[in-house]
Amino acid sequence: ILLVHGFAASAEQWERLVYSIREQTIKSNNGKDVTPPIYAIDLLGFGHSEKPSLSYTQYLWESQIVDFAIEVMEATPMVMVGNSIGGGLSAGAAASLGNKICRGLVLSFEGNPETPYSPVPIFGNKVLDIFGSSIVKFIYPQIEDRLSVIYGNNMDNADPAVAYAIQQSASSPGSPNVIGSGQKLGPNRPLNEVLIDIDVLVVKGLDDRVSSPEVAKSRAELFSKLKSDRVYVETIDNAGHCPHDDAPDKVANAIVNWSASSLSGTKLTTTTTTAAIENDAAFIVQE
Repeated sequence: ILLVHGFAASAEQWERLVYSIREQTIKSNNGKDVTPPIYAIDLLGFGHSEKPSLSYTQYLWESQIVDFAIEVMEATPMVMVGNSIGGGLSAGAAASLGNKICRGLVLSFEGNPETPYSPVPIFGNKVLDIFGSSIVKFIYPQIEDRLSVIYGNNMDNADPAVAYAIQQSASSPGSPNVIGSGQKLGPNRPLNEVLIDIDVLVVKGLDDRVSSPEVAKSRAELFSKLKSDRVYVETIDNAGHCPHDDAPDKVANAIVNWSASSLSGTKLTTTTTTAAIENDAAFIVQE
């Protein structure tokens, strides 16, 4: 399994889901641990990964995911799980990898409208750095308070570890350019282009206070109307923008049940945690 976080998040945000997937997999297999290796990647510019002076776009991150799946995971057949912008990235990467490598997708999308790519003219990244620095200085003291919007349904999970991971990443050299890039991201690849010949589970927290509950509900309804017997939608009433960390047990249950019934011949089959660095990109693997 490959886990892909959202904007300004990191690999650590998947910890609760990983433990719940393992616990429920063991339970559903009569006490036998058949959970597969689980990788949680830190996208370039976030978490523990390097933050070089690049033009950060979805296309950069999508290429990183594809390279990671091929070079680090050695093209092993897997299920990719993406949250927020990581959902769009995962869908695009899955289309590039093909269904022989990416056997299934679990998506929890952001509800914000997509914006066209509009790089800063003339002055380039210097202006973007200044803009990003002002954003970081403004937001940094509010990180713990702003987590209440994301974890409004389960504030116990908005613990100091989550806040520290975000603060640590925002404090790193190069982070202003990354944060500033959020204002010039291009649109994701159209879903009707990428969600072809692949089994998809859409998990949506209906009390998403980042995009609004109304947008969350309409997004879930849109996926439910897709004319495909390979797209399954699971809505969670008391979960928000990051249901995998807000309601990990419910999301894990949905993934385990979906994998057993939908993935042809594939059952989700994690142990000690190790951190690794590969080509300046950090990731965590459970094996």
